[in-house]
Amino acid sequence: MNNNLLKKSIAEFVGTFALVFFGCGSMILYELDPSVISSDAIPIIFGLIVAVMIYALGHISGAHFNPAVSVAFYQNKSINIQELCSYIPSQIMGAVVASSSHKFFWGAEHSFGMTINQLTFIKGFSLEVLISIFLMLTIISVATDERVSKSIVGLSIGGVITVCSFVAGPFTGASMNPARSLGPAILSSDFSNIFMYILAPVIGTTISIYIYNNIKEIQ
Repeated sequence: MNNNLLKKSIAEFVGTFALVFFGCGSMILYELDPSVISSDAIPIIFGLIVAVMIYALGHISGAHFNPAVSVAFYQNKSINIQELCSYIPSQIMGAVVASSSHKFFWGAEHSFGMTINQLTFIKGFSLEVLISIFLMLTIISVATDERVSKSIVGLSIGGVITVCSFVAGPFTGASMNPARSLGPAILSSDFSNIFMYILAPVIGTTISIYIYNNIKEIQ
């Protein structure tokens, strides 16, 4: 692995670690003591930490922090196969280490911020696909369109994560991210519906690339 790819992989590890540590950490705090944090703060924390990490690390790796986003960017020829095969393990490792940190700080008497499907499998799967489409449409639009000011990239992506989390969070956990779901699942040894949380975001981000590229051709 060359130095440039190593730097990118470390950035993806750190960004995904931050997403899971602070995002899922807010869920754990609410679960352990609802008086410490409001449930309404959780979607905002998820969106804010992603926005901050985009500004901090986006110039290094592109700030994917999500295997489904990396797969979509690979399909869009924005990253190569070496980057894809380096990014995804780094993201998963970041999520697992973050969940391990939760166990270190707060023990294991909580859900680790797991994504739990409250709907039927088909409805939950479809909802995760839908919100992943809107996530990736936002990412590909603001990240690749030169007319968009770079100063709003983090806020735009963090904003759509917050909105999706408010709407879908009570029903599926609003994962949109296989690594975000895998970390807590591994530490809690609970892999309920993990197939849904891995496949649905990848399908959603793939559909969004197709939609965006066809919209661009119409312009």
